[in-house]
Parts: sequence; structure tokens; C-alpha cells
Amino acid sequence: MQTQATGSVSVAFVNLPDGALLAPGGAGLRALDLGQVAYGAVSRTPNVQIRTLKDRMIVTTRFGLALRNTGTGEHAATATVLASLAFPDPARTLRIEGVKMGLVPQIVQPRAGIGTTSVCRFEIEVPVTLTEKDAQMRNSILFQVIPN
Repeated sequence: MQTQATGSVSVAFVNLPDGALLAPGGAGLRALDLGQVAYGAVSRTPNVQIRTLKDRMIVTTRFGLALRNTGTGEHAATATVLASLAFPDPARTLRIEGVKMGLVPQIVQPRAGIGTTSVCRFEIEVPVTLTEKDAQMRNSILFQVIPN
């Protein structure tokens, strides 16, 4: 995840008391650390839940999305937040706020408050057919913010 300021609204990804830790990164990049997870096991990473189903496991956590007005002049009170994957991931299903992520941006928050921090639910569905080597995931989620 990357923090950027464009126009009059800035976006920052923040830690939540009930969410997985966001690791700091260079040039505004943040990484959501879900730790190691295994089918049928309990997560050893705080605030990361694993739900085991017959054919897959679902790994869930939360992160904070803070929108701030940064420019001068008129300020919007809300914004539409869209998200998409940087790279295709046919093996897993990723969701933010229950919305399936793909290469085309999807609305994950239609009226996010500017000046507040929104709580976002993040889920990854991993099929049991993936091997440990294939199950490792490195992808980026791209966020777009459009003031309303």
C-alpha cells in the first residue's frame, strides 16, 4: 500500500487496535503483515483471523484508511474510494469491504468521510489446493480517491 497526496485529498493507511500491523516502507509504501497462516491452524499473528472451510481458508483482518484535505480552497466532506489489484491473482480471491478485487477499480467505500479514519475489512480466500510455495502472496492494492 502506498500513501500519496494528489490534489486536495491525501490518503494514509493507519494501524488499528483490532487490525494487523502495517509495516513501514520507503517512499510512503505500507505492507499489511498477515504473518504465516496454515489451513486448520490458529493464526499466531495478532488480529488476523483464519476461517477454515472444506475447500479453502479465509484470512481476515482490518486496516485504517485516513482521508485528509490537504489543499487550499474548497474542501470536500466525503470521497469515493476505489481499489484494484496491481497484478492478476487467479489463485486467490481478495476482498476489501466484501468487494472482490481485480484489475479494474471497484468502489469499496462510496462516501468515505474526509477528516476521519475509516475501518476497512480485508479478506483473502486461499484454496486448499495451493502448495505452501504457491500460497505465498506478494501483490499491491491500488487505491483511488475521488472527492464527492
